[in-house]
Amino acid sequence: MKEPSKTQKTQADLSPSATEDHVTLTSQEKMMKLLKNSLQLCLGLFIIFSFLAVAKLIIHYFDSTFPASILGMLMLFVALNLGVIKLSWIEFTGNLVLKYLALLFIPVGVGLVNYFELIAAHWLVIIFSLFFTTLVTLFVVGHCYQWLTREKS
Repeated sequence: MKEPSKTQKTQADLSPSATEDHVTLTSQEKMMKLLKNSLQLCLGLFIIFSFLAVAKLIIHYFDSTFPASILGMLMLFVALNLGVIKLSWIEFTGNLVLKYLALLFIPVGVGLVNYFELIAAHWLVIIFSLFFTTLVTLFVVGHCYQWLTREKS
């Protein structure tokens, strides 16, 4: 009697129960991965929005004009550095937001169209300020970096 080769499937391998078990296992794995990703997303969003909410309360309490989103980011940065918040808790959410970051700029682009006349009237000042502030920032950061590295040497 001839044995089936490794590439040939036996009748037991092709039975419906064998294929259903494989599909069910794959389906369960997909469901578990989806559940894990959903919980990671919810945890990350909860942490990020909690820091934003606390920052908004602080800004409102002190009646400040400082952007609450920047304060919330700074507070989250400090919490990450101190180890209060673990990076793994917000990493999935952060990567997901970064992946679709370009979509968040669409409303800004549409808003610019509303002020086209104003931009067209002051285009020279806008271009000058963009280049000037970029050069000043590069200059200051470069000199600060050189000063900090010179002090350590």
